[in-house]
Amino acid sequence: MKPLVIGLCVAAFAVNAQAEWLLYGDNGKAAFYYDPASVHTQQGRVTVLEMLDYSFPLNRVLSAKTHKEFDCENQRFRNLSGEFFAGQLLSGERISGSDTPDEHWREAVQGTRNLELLQLLCPKIS
Repeated sequence: MKPLVIGLCVAAFAVNAQAEWLLYGDNGKAAFYYDPASVHTQQGRVTVLEMLDYSFPLNRVLSAKTHKEFDCENQRFRNLSGEFFAGQLLSGERISGSDTPDEHWREAVQGTRNLELLQLLCPKIS
């Protein structure tokens, strides 16, 4: 048990050395974080790094990091890039990733973490 605790502490430190992740949601299946230092706002759009930490593996993936762009006025988003890891908190083997932005925008639907993050980060539009 002691090696597991030490391993989790090391992993948490490694992730926090790169970013200061803030928890903004947890549904029991995954914890949702964003890096406030990565938030950039320009002309009604916000970009941010988001991390998901799963409570059980999904196709060998226990965590993911996504660079997202939100269109604040139209309440939609797209992924700019993403990476998937075998360990929690972006640790372990990198399973896959993409640096190709989504071509199409997706609606940030009511009741989703995407809408919650959009509302948290987007400036109030008058």
